Amino acid sequence: MKQSRSDDITKPMQAGELARRAGITVRTLHHYDALGLLKPSGRTEAGYRLYNVRDITRLQRIQLLKNLGFTLADIASLLQDDTRHSIKRLVDDNITALDIQIDNATRLRDQLQQLRNTLAGEAEPSTEVFLNTLELLEAYSRYFSRDELQDLRFYTRQRATRAQWQLLLDELNTIQAEGVKPCTPTAQDLAVRWMEQLEQDTAGNPELLRKLSLMAEREQALQDYLGVEKEQVNFIQQAFLEHKLAIFRRHLSPSVYTYLAKRYGDYMKRWPPLLRRINQMLEQGISPESKTGREVAQEWLAIFQGYAGQDPKAHAEIRKVQMNEPELRRGTWLQDGQLAFLQRAMATLKH
Repeated sequence: MKQSRSDDITKPMQAGELARRAGITVRTLHHYDALGLLKPSGRTEAGYRLYNVRDITRLQRIQLLKNLGFTLADIASLLQDDTRHSIKRLVDDNITALDIQIDNATRLRDQLQQLRNTLAGEAEPSTEVFLNTLELLEAYSRYFSRDELQDLRFYTRQRATRAQWQLLLDELNTIQAEGVKPCTPTAQDLAVRWMEQLEQDTAGNPELLRKLSLMAEREQALQDYLGVEKEQVNFIQQAFLEHKLAIFRRHLSPSVYTYLAKRYGDYMKRWPPLLRRINQMLEQGISPESKTGREVAQEWLAIFQGYAGQDPKAHAEIRKVQMNEPELRRGTWLQDGQLAFLQRAMATLKH
């Protein structure tokens, strides 16, 4: 409430004078009275409201709390139950509400900024292009957090990544039109470059890959943006598998290779979830020697034995290939830190 040196708030004030000094309207005071939030302590002989010093102090508290973002209902509760617990709870609730507002406003600003970046270079984008882009950006926000979107090149560099993916897609369309099979070196080479591009555009993070794959499966906006058919995705996945098998074929004995080739594709589908789990443990600072680390090691061993079998000699053959063929790691999202974690976790199984 604005005061001057000549103001004397110890004397009762009528509504008009109090409203003027407080910078509010008489109607607001009447509203507070009707809500039971601020009732005048007296009346003039003519029936006009009179507010004493306690009423004025209460109004000052109401204005302070209102400026802090509290609702009138919250303010009424605070003034009625003026306890530390009540105040702390309401303050916490308002901080939470403000955090949500800030997050929503920040997300909206990010989307508008990204929309501007995406449409940059368009002389005058059509309404359809504008709406499709907006729909795609909104879809991204349903699957990824703000921090995740900053790492996702599909989102932050849409124009650049779209050009790169268009080149890969054109190449895929060409070899499919020519009848090239997934087992050929041409298809395998494309598949490896495809997976490496995908790994790069998801920042080598298997969790971003999982969310992007889920989004691509469910969201028509992303399907239209990518322009890749489900059958083409299957082609790339098969060619990528054939590339891995070709490496094993060069080094393994026929019987070991035959056993592995029948099972490798199915068991490697369990690899990305395991990588995501290792990533989470690394982020949380969980030791590979912990109980959880041991569980991860056991899961990896189950995957390995699933495609390698139980023969120790076969295990030795396969592990030798895995150690000596860095080509097997291309496009797999396996980073050095994850591998080191897994090796330490595996060592716990020997004790």
